[in-house]
Amino acid sequence: MNKKVYISLITALVVNANAADLGTISVESSTIGDVGTINKKTESSTINHIDSELIETINPKNINEVLQTIPGITADVRSTIVEIHIRGIAQQEFMWEDTGVAILIDGVPLLQNGGKVRLNLDNIESIKVIKGGASYLYGNNAMAGALLITTKKQKNKNGGSISVEYGSENFKNIKGSIYKGTEDYSLNLNSNYRSTDGYWEKTYVQLKSINGKGQYYIDETSDLTLGADITRKYDETTGGSVTGMSEALSNPTGEGDGSVARTAEFYTDLDKYFLTYNKDFSDTANLKVNTYYYKDLYDYVGGPADLNGDNLNDTHTTKTEELINQYGIKTEFKDSIDQLAYLIGVDLGQKELETDTLTTVTYMYRGPASYHHNGELDNSVTDEDNQAIYTELQYNITPKLTTTFNARLDQDKYTYTVNQLDAGTAIVPVWNNVYISRNKNFTNDSYRVGFAYQLDDDQTIYSNISTGFRNPLVSDIYKGDFDSDYTNNTDLKPETTLSYELGIRGDYPFLDNSLGYEVTVFHTDTKDIIGRNGGTYYSNNADLMMDNVGDAVNRGLELMLKTDTSKTLSANLSYTYLDSYYTSHQPFWIDLGTQRSAVGDQSFDIKGNELPRVPHHKLDIMVNYKITPKLDLMTEFYAQSSYYADETNFVKMPGYEKINMKLTYEHNSHWTYFTKIDNIFDKQHVRTAFATSDRNTNGVLDIEDVTITVDPGRVFYMGLQYKF
Repeated sequence: MNKKVYISLITALVVNANAADLGTISVESSTIGDVGTINKKTESSTINHIDSELIETINPKNINEVLQTIPGITADVRSTIVEIHIRGIAQQEFMWEDTGVAILIDGVPLLQNGGKVRLNLDNIESIKVIKGGASYLYGNNAMAGALLITTKKQKNKNGGSISVEYGSENFKNIKGSIYKGTEDYSLNLNSNYRSTDGYWEKTYVQLKSINGKGQYYIDETSDLTLGADITRKYDETTGGSVTGMSEALSNPTGEGDGSVARTAEFYTDLDKYFLTYNKDFSDTANLKVNTYYYKDLYDYVGGPADLNGDNLNDTHTTKTEELINQYGIKTEFKDSIDQLAYLIGVDLGQKELETDTLTTVTYMYRGPASYHHNGELDNSVTDEDNQAIYTELQYNITPKLTTTFNARLDQDKYTYTVNQLDAGTAIVPVWNNVYISRNKNFTNDSYRVGFAYQLDDDQTIYSNISTGFRNPLVSDIYKGDFDSDYTNNTDLKPETTLSYELGIRGDYPFLDNSLGYEVTVFHTDTKDIIGRNGGTYYSNNADLMMDNVGDAVNRGLELMLKTDTSKTLSANLSYTYLDSYYTSHQPFWIDLGTQRSAVGDQSFDIKGNELPRVPHHKLDIMVNYKITPKLDLMTEFYAQSSYYADETNFVKMPGYEKINMKLTYEHNSHWTYFTKIDNIFDKQHVRTAFATSDRNTNGVLDIEDVTITVDPGRVFYMGLQYKF
């Protein structure tokens, strides 16, 4: 978007606004607790809300099945792993990057591990997606936006439900809920058991969880809310992929290919607790204080290696335990005075990631003279101390024109330590203890400036400029201390975004229904992308380091249409046009021919190339028809266009479309039955794909080198629910 045009448009609206009869407004923004409602007449950003009704209608098996109903989401989905991207930002890597999307559950920020988030789908009540740079509220790693998840709410009544569901690949899901409410308190408890054999080879998953919330009403103006979630999960592997299109067509499940997955025997323990105090001092003044503690424990085997020389990884050589601890406190106070509303917040948090990796097999790697030895141990600890203050100001210049200003200042202190028991690379081990500690501090400021102008009672035009950032890891800056293949780069800078939005939203009478709509055009400049200086996956450089390798642009258009779901016929439509490309980049190398050897490797100029795994077009249409007052039919059509699997744009993956259907019958106030068919015409497609090197060593990068996850095709689910 032309910046001069953008500023001129804002100025024109301000000058021409009517300055009479100023009204009272309030700040809806918050980083604590419930995602809340969206004031369409005063909100200056694109924010999409997914409520419990839509989640229940979709009955998702992964979070992307819900997120694809809103525009702008480009998620990479494998067997049990989903990497969530907004508007294609931070899409250039696949296996280890954070995605630039801050994810919060009940106001608590999750420490993402390589962009991958594990959560309990059956405990989600609602989701709010904020697009554009969102660091002005959520700090580090919110350069593309934020995903705010609210778990099941307590209800001020007595009752409960039990539901049972079965489906393809031996899928089972058993859930129970009970809730009780009085004048003094309300309580909600949920439990569930979910398992599936998985479509792909060795992808059995089992999840057991108990969670809930309790709210105590201290008096008429204050309350306490306690939330807890204890989840235990097992993944046989996190795989589900095959190499090359020929294999994807002939053996989509990867059965019997003789190669072990990158990780396996994955045990996950999630323990999450929070306590929120809420106090109303007046009709407009409110104080919230939120304390939290999250513990995530991951235990798995990895380090696949080829021990017999057949070019297939035949065993795992490491056992890894990752322990994530997060705790902190947030405080927010907001009030309004006539046409001015404000929020002041303080965010104090501690995060710790400790990783222990033990080598369990002695094996040769990278040539005949290099070995890993049984008993080698690598312990690393990342400590993050975050202190932040943030504010939001809203001002009604006129009854029709609301301006918004956000600002946040973050002080992030990182400490990274490594304690290694190393045996060297010779065939005869020489044991040595290595201890290294590094630290780095970052100070970042971020902001949003926006406005919302009511064209009439039903239509609002809005616009904003926002910023975001993602700090480099200390382990990236000083990677040479911990990995002999790398050198340190103390000049590594944070990755940043500058986003522009212009949109219109409103409601329009349509036949006997009402049509809600939102149309947004956006432009995001990403600067100082963090990656390997030779290329995303390339490791054969003589001076390999983590560096600010380039810049990118993500721009496009989003369309959202919704009708009243209470009507006999209702529909939702979301469409995304997205154009993402590199505006600059260091020479990009591809590992061609013999693996881990620079012989025959080539570099490419990828300036102007499209970012991988970003389709230009995505469309989701969901139609709900109430056949009778008790019988509902939901039909969903989803389609996306082709995309490149690699940064060099050598390999293009085909687009696809699919249709899902769900039939729900509410027998009476107690019993409800449903059946659902996903991909009803059984049109299998590539779920996601990435290309890293010349896997078949024929000297070229082509579609036979791509790592592919194939969608299962048609799957069935049936279930029932009893409410009491």
